[in-house]
Amino acid sequence: MLKRFLPLALLAVIAYPTHLLGGGTGVNNDSKTTLTVDLKSGEKIYKSVCKNCHGPTGKGMASFPKLVDNTAEYLADRLKQYRSGEKIGPNTALMAPQATSLTDQDIADIAAYLASL
Repeated sequence: MLKRFLPLALLAVIAYPTHLLGGGTGVNNDSKTTLTVDLKSGEKIYKSVCKNCHGPTGKGMASFPKLVDNTAEYLADRLKQYRSGEKIGPNTALMAPQATSLTDQDIADIAAYLASL
């Protein structure tokens, strides 16, 4: 299955519109640097941290929501909200500690990876 999406993944790394990842500018609002997404990095982070609750393919498990079929912008916004400690739902207490150590680059990579599934 991964082989089928490899050309798409490579294209996404090269040409993904980073302005969709938050703020609408293509610029990391914290440091004013342009983010270039890395799907491999997003996949690695997802598989090491997120898949335990959201499932190996992002389709959700038990009370943990499905992440696939969301835009990268939506996913990045949610992760940033969790990272800032904003309460946005019943799983905030579980998500906030997971998101606090994520950088803007990590969030962009994870969001782009999930949006590519």
